[in-house]
Amino acid sequence: MNDLFLPCEIDMEHAMSAAQPLGQPGKPCPGPAPIDRWELLSLVTALRKPLGLADRDVMVLRAHLSVLPHGPLVPGALNMSFMQLSEIQDRACGMDERRFRRGEVQLEARGLITRRLSANGRRFPERGADGRIIAAYGIDLSPVIARHPELCALKATLEDEARALKQRHNSLSARLSSLLRCLTPSDRLLALKDALRNALRRSTVTEEELDAFETEIASMERSDPAPEHTTEVDPTPRKLRPQPDTYTDDAGQSVRHIESEHKDINKHPAPAYSGHFRNAWCQTTSLSEFYPSPPSSEHEAKRSIIEFSSFIGLGRNSVEAALSIAGLENTIRLVDYLARKVDQISKPQGYLKSMLARLLRGDSVAGGSVHLSRPAHVQALS
Repeated sequence: MNDLFLPCEIDMEHAMSAAQPLGQPGKPCPGPAPIDRWELLSLVTALRKPLGLADRDVMVLRAHLSVLPHGPLVPGALNMSFMQLSEIQDRACGMDERRFRRGEVQLEARGLITRRLSANGRRFPERGADGRIIAAYGIDLSPVIARHPELCALKATLEDEARALKQRHNSLSARLSSLLRCLTPSDRLLALKDALRNALRRSTVTEEELDAFETEIASMERSDPAPEHTTEVDPTPRKLRPQPDTYTDDAGQSVRHIESEHKDINKHPAPAYSGHFRNAWCQTTSLSEFYPSPPSSEHEAKRSIIEFSSFIGLGRNSVEAALSIAGLENTIRLVDYLARKVDQISKPQGYLKSMLARLLRGDSVAGGSVHLSRPAHVQALS
């Protein structure tokens, strides 16, 4: 009987410390990370096409996000928008009630919100005994908040795909340029150049089309290269060539040039086209490789420059600004210089704008090959 009162052995290894009361964990579990509502809205806006949303749907989502309590959004919390339609419409730029409801239906169909409406369609909160909101009837924004990690991953995937597609575009263009350097231009090669150029200008080009172009280019790369095609330079001396925009004593004087002089009294006059753009074209490296035969007219030259500039990240407005400031010959040299340095320049449009500003200050650019004969003060470039 005395054995019943003997003290039992204590397992000190599993004994609970006095500093850790029963039921109290040593480290609290971290809760879900809060989310900035406007960062979430920007994410949905960037993915509106993959998600199948219209601008109206994004505006409706923005209106509901704006009525939630101030501060970051916490996943798992009560993220309900229960403002009446007559009031929340003002937050959607006065959108019609019918369109607003259609936007809510579309957001629910895409799995971004849940409509939790009362029997009579009213939207209102429910409060507990202490007066705090414990539930509500209205629009539940928890689905879009819970999908935040998924949307971030989708955006990263789309950016990777777009980056890979751009790299493939550049690779195909470079391989085609190499073919134009090594092979004598033929109907097949010129047709391939035009087809590839038109395809790369479309945002809807498919992987199957690029595969077909790559197969065709690989087939031509395996063929025996012919002697390199060279373009003949006009042997006529520069002094003997006609100067269409220069003043003469006969009746061939250009009236248009005189009128432009009167209009631009207080501005730096735009350089006149000298008519020798063919020589400048033949002296280029990248342009003459992509277009072995120089353009036959100024209009064709400008069109070709604008077309070629789209492949190296220059917009039409930037090229037209260069034409008005530097002239056709100098623009040919500027574009060719940027094409040769395209792998070293992250922002070609900004680089071109900087070179034009330096030209207006009287500096030489493009390795000293381009300068203006009459420098002007720095102007704001559009």
